[in-house]
Amino acid sequence: MSDSEIIWKFLTHEYLDDSLVIYLYICGNTRTTQSSINSVLETTQSVFNDTIKKPIQLSAIKAFLIYKKKQYDKGLVKVKAPY
Repeated sequence: MSDSEIIWKFLTHEYLDDSLVIYLYICGNTRTTQSSINSVLETTQSVFNDTIKKPIQLSAIKAFLIYKKKQYDKGLVKVKAPY
């Protein structure tokens, strides 16, 4: 299993469709999408630390969030505001 697949599996378990990070990435503006990426990166870095390099983590995170956005656009994922 590759490093990206390991990160992807972690993200699917850690960030469910009703997560605030997913909501902000999908429904937010440019600033909130970047802060969503940074928030997820902080979490993955605390888990994977030095075992998986930061650029690999970042590319897997971006791919995961883009995938969630595409699912939302197709109507396969429903996100809700946390408030």
